[in-house]
Amino acid sequence: MSVYVTDTHPLIWYATGKHRQLSRKVLQTFQAASRAEALIYVPVFVLWEIAMLLKVRRIALREPYGEWAEHLLAQPGFAMAGVDVRMLAEAYTYPFPDPFDSVITATATVMDLPLMTKDEEIQASRLADVYW
Repeated sequence: MSVYVTDTHPLIWYATGKHRQLSRKVLQTFQAASRAEALIYVPVFVLWEIAMLLKVRRIALREPYGEWAEHLLAQPGFAMAGVDVRMLAEAYTYPFPDPFDSVITATATVMDLPLMTKDEEIQASRLADVYW
């Protein structure tokens, strides 16, 4: 089974039906995870960033945040990736101005998994194996 870590924007685009913004292979991976044929780790900081984006009304979900997050993680192809000291220590060394980018990238790096992201700054850094 293929295993990945997701950045915030791919998960938002998938969850809100903006599938055209995803690459074909990332969309297929989300669909495979929904069928329990792939595993996508969702960093806790991705969930927190989505909550903050909802709070300032930059995004909208079809259901209340708590229900949405519980439904997402109840699917067998999705799991939450917690944060530990190794991830924070790794993130601390990263040059990104956005702390979410640092911790999400460090999560993929420490877990030694590809990161699903279109973020050009993350891609250019080569700090994680990018899957897009």
